[in-house]
Amino acid sequence: MITMIRVNIFRNGSGDIFGFRLKGHADFAEEGSDIVCAAVSVLTINTINSIELFTSEEFECETDEKKGGYLSLLLPDTRDGRADRDVQLLLKAMLNGLNDIQKEYGSYISINEEVR
Repeated sequence: MITMIRVNIFRNGSGDIFGFRLKGHADFAEEGSDIVCAAVSVLTINTINSIELFTSEEFECETDEKKGGYLSLLLPDTRDGRADRDVQLLLKAMLNGLNDIQKEYGSYISINEEVR
């Protein structure tokens, strides 16, 4: 079985990001030394913390290590077309970083974008 981090990016009909979901572990190295998992964790958790700290956007966040490294963020108000520019900038910066990780470590992370 191939283990990897699977990232789903959710976009509305306007192309704005209204959420993301991560599942899995990279298994690039032993726990505590896995630079791929660490990089993905830092990018996504910092994005969530930044949205909370620097914007007034309401969001739902869920994490569950029992689900195999599960993290999700959903911006309900953005789903129907209203997107905060600051939140979009933070989410696009996160996605840019995740894409860079995928370019270097593509065997350990896959990114899928969905329009909903």
